[in-house]
Amino acid sequence: MILCDIGNSRMHFFDGGTIKHLSYEEGIAIYGEMQVFYICVSDRAQAMIAQSAPAWVDLSKYRVLKTAYRGLGIDREAACLGIGDGIVIDAGSAITVDVMENGIHRGGWIWPGIRAMLKAYEAVSPKLSYPLNPNVALDQLPMETQDAISFGLLAPIQAVIERFRNGKGVVVTGGDAKIVAQLLPDAQIDETLVFKGMKQMLKDVEC
Repeated sequence: MILCDIGNSRMHFFDGGTIKHLSYEEGIAIYGEMQVFYICVSDRAQAMIAQSAPAWVDLSKYRVLKTAYRGLGIDREAACLGIGDGIVIDAGSAITVDVMENGIHRGGWIWPGIRAMLKAYEAVSPKLSYPLNPNVALDQLPMETQDAISFGLLAPIQAVIERFRNGKGVVVTGGDAKIVAQLLPDAQIDETLVFKGMKQMLKDVEC
């Protein structure tokens, strides 16, 4: 079985063993003739699939997550289905945080991704153009601009998640998973979380 999580710029394929990160064009060129089960947040990729990969199956037709949240993205739903209970964080171009309790989605929120936030500082002033210091101390006041920016970016992420954690486990996925996970004691990184949720969608459909 081949699964594909399609983001805003790339396709992520999982065959049960390895994950391949490909451009839209590369993904369709390699897998276009195969049966692929996918989720997608990109209108451009969806149009390319309709034209060049007719055997692919869109799992967004099978929404199975128990939630009262309106407009939950299919990528967030898949990540939530990857666990039954805990805090689910997808740290990519945006940072999404969702709370799961006994298989029920209780709600969540969205931040801009780390790169987007750094670009926002730069847009305010070129003097605020600094790379992130992921190891900035969050228990003391910064004494230089790079640390001040990094503190301002990371400290709220840590504080708000801890506020709603209530002893729950935390699972982090996405390109910036390592940065976010180190903010939260005992957080686990799982690069296959979304794919686990997609498998759960398929099980529920088969039932």
